[in-house]
Amino acid sequence: MLVAALAVAVAVAVIVFSMPRQSSSDAPNVKFAGFNSDRRDINVEEFTRILFNVQNLEMRPITEAQVVIVIEPSSYQSYFLLMQNQTVRLPDVHRRDVRTGRREVVISAAGTPAKEARYTVKGVLFAEGNHSDVREFELRVRQ
Repeated sequence: MLVAALAVAVAVAVIVFSMPRQSSSDAPNVKFAGFNSDRRDINVEEFTRILFNVQNLEMRPITEAQVVIVIEPSSYQSYFLLMQNQTVRLPDVHRRDVRTGRREVVISAAGTPAKEARYTVKGVLFAEGNHSDVREFELRVRQ
């Protein structure tokens, strides 16, 4: 269990540090149409749902897009927060102004290192291998 938690933490750190800070000029015009959570303040043994939708603003089809959910600080212990589907592959969007439909990722609080912990949850959108958009919110976990 500890080895799996360490592997997840290392993978998240690699993603965070390898992400470009701004969208690439080669990135397709694909953006979040919404990125929010149903709860931003949860207690241990509770969960929140991240809800998002992505829209194609290009005149051409986008057939390769994904959203990666990143939790910061990257030193968070994965045994405190459990995430379902850290990377979500998106369906093809064939026309301008078409949306992917609502997608959901669940984060559960299994513990907290103190009475209260605050995390930044980011959704990083990649389209055709380029960083296209990013959204974030603060998540507070209490004992």
